[in-house]
Amino acid sequence: MYGQVYANLVLYKRNPKPGHRYRQIIVVEVEQFQVRVLGGDVVQADPQFSADSQDAEVYFHSSLQSAVDDAEKEFKASVEAGWISYDPHNPQL
Repeated sequence: MYGQVYANLVLYKRNPKPGHRYRQIIVVEVEQFQVRVLGGDVVQADPQFSADSQDAEVYFHSSLQSAVDDAEKEFKASVEAGWISYDPHNPQL
């Protein structure tokens, strides 16, 4: 389904540079499956914004499973680089 978000993984940094407090890794279907990586000072909760954002890194996949696997790999790499997992529904900063 166009614009359907299948995963929304969010990370944060305790001592960020301006504009780099949050990192979101989103799996969305827009003509094909995409992994979109967004950064900024606020978490983007609107799936349509995430699907339409021109500021995201975008990785294309032919299957949902491939996109989800790539998003999980990107999430793990982000944690290894110092990002911390964040639950936007239970913020405990």
